[in-house]
Amino acid sequence: MNKVNCTILCLFFLCLFSTKISTQTTYFLSSISGSDNNDGLSTLSPWKTLDKINNTPLFPGDKIMFCSGQTFTGTLVIDGSGTEMDPIIIDIYGGSDRAVINGENNLCCIYLDNKQGIEIHNLELINDGGTNPNVNATQKRLGIYATAYWGIKKHLVFKNLYIHSIYPNNYQSSSEQILYAGTGIEITGFGGNTSSFDDILIEDCEITDVGNVGIIISRWINASNPPPPENTHHKNILLKDNFIHHTGGSGAVFFNVKNFLIEDNIFTWTGYHDSLVEPRQHGTGSCWWGVRCKNGILQNNEFSHVRGAADSHGAHIDIACDSVIIQYNYSFDNEGGFAEYMGSSTNCIYRYNLSINDGWRVKNMPCSNGVTDTAGVPLNNRQHGTTIWFSDFTGFQNQPKVGASNNKVYNNTIYVPPGISPRIKFEDSTHHNEIFNNLFFIDSSSSIIYDASPSAFNNEFDYNFWYGTVDATIPFGINSISGINPNLNNVGSSNAEDYRIDNLSPLFNTGRLIANNGNNDYFGGIIPSFGIPDIGFHELQESLSTENQLDSYLISLPFPNPVDQYLYINDALKNKYFELYNLMGELVFSGKLKNELFLGNLKSGTYYLNLTELKKVFKIIVSH
Repeated sequence: MNKVNCTILCLFFLCLFSTKISTQTTYFLSSISGSDNNDGLSTLSPWKTLDKINNTPLFPGDKIMFCSGQTFTGTLVIDGSGTEMDPIIIDIYGGSDRAVINGENNLCCIYLDNKQGIEIHNLELINDGGTNPNVNATQKRLGIYATAYWGIKKHLVFKNLYIHSIYPNNYQSSSEQILYAGTGIEITGFGGNTSSFDDILIEDCEITDVGNVGIIISRWINASNPPPPENTHHKNILLKDNFIHHTGGSGAVFFNVKNFLIEDNIFTWTGYHDSLVEPRQHGTGSCWWGVRCKNGILQNNEFSHVRGAADSHGAHIDIACDSVIIQYNYSFDNEGGFAEYMGSSTNCIYRYNLSINDGWRVKNMPCSNGVTDTAGVPLNNRQHGTTIWFSDFTGFQNQPKVGASNNKVYNNTIYVPPGISPRIKFEDSTHHNEIFNNLFFIDSSSSIIYDASPSAFNNEFDYNFWYGTVDATIPFGINSISGINPNLNNVGSSNAEDYRIDNLSPLFNTGRLIANNGNNDYFGGIIPSFGIPDIGFHELQESLSTENQLDSYLISLPFPNPVDQYLYINDALKNKYFELYNLMGELVFSGKLKNELFLGNLKSGTYYLNLTELKKVFKIIVSH
């Protein structure tokens, strides 16, 4: 190409770019001072109604600006798409108060029909009421409804939205329970395999007082097994710093989503129902659950006060998920329980979470939140409360059952309060699941029940710390510790800080090193890539701060270990009162340590030397 032609081509693209910039348009709306006869191009000549902007074609870089604090009735329908680099932006002007869109009589407040490149900020969305609802709004209502039915749609951003009061006019049946199908944000794909969304951000939003789900991101396909083709997944989804509470169903639900991150959110009072406050809320639902999801992380979230007759865990891994990790979360007072894996889920992990007061539901007893069937008859719970649950359930449409397999639950701290009896449950054909390095603190008058199907196989427990009443049929593993008080600072507290350990804790340096452990504990501390980790959700950082500290600790260990006849005691431990326990937590003998401790008359196996003054436990292997 000669210089002349090159110069002409460059000028052409420069003109094209300049034309694009010059045609970007900002439209203003005021429901008080506006008029649809204005040009809508300035704050002095705004339009009045949503109908006017709905009938205006939009292009990349265009903006729609609503007057702060004012209310607009109907549905905002975006006629056009933006791009990642030049999105269509919807925001406010003239103040800091959100503008309100009331979807009265309509299916949704904002409709993004096969659109992309859209960013929506600083709005309040309401959709409850109307005396003449259209046919789509009678049994379903939404705040935002985004659909993809052809191609992959990229880049949706929803920030600082307040979405609430989302209820249809009529209810519909769901199982035996009534359901007012209200949803805060629904993002879904239809049609061919390539209809989905890529790059979604939902940040700093509050969603509450909805009939069912806070956020649902779904891609419906017919078969549950085998997993769906790659191009049917929504992908690159981020939910961050949202406050989702008092939803009648679940806080967030994902179907066919991969490469997602859910972090720093508060999910609380999902599955809510109160017949005196808001009887239209469904009354069952976990904070988050996903079906056929892949490569996702949920971290640093709060999951609390979940209610419901079924499921209703803090966050649960539903059917056919792969490589979903739930880590560093605070799980508190969730009726259904803490960790749940549904059928055909594999390679998923719960690690370094804190679970307090989870799993207190009692099967076949009346629902705690008083939900009723369509005839007004109170309903009973359909499932047990569980601490950990592995299932074979893959759907209601006669799908073949497939046990959850090759999943892990490790380094969680689990506190069971007085008076409840959650279960650790393995259903049919669940296999090769691992439960390691967890602290189970079962308070007085409580117990953990072991509920395992005879067809469950090769599921392994080991290196866990059990304190309190535990079902003796649990296959504890030879390296687990039981019957010794872990000496937590303020057990029963709802404050995560009270479950930290110190270097005198029997949880210190008694776990099993696990590869690819995420590198951090609940508090962000570093997990060792060598040596022995602590049990529970807290890895004591002082133990690894310098090599000298580590060497000092190793020098104090009794030796040899394994031991045949005599265990020799270092000077630092002499004259300390000790108790020696067997694997079942039974006291073998006690006294004060001298130069040596004779163990030659004990059976080969694992024992625990508890130094009660130092609050320190050493694992001792006796091998003759």
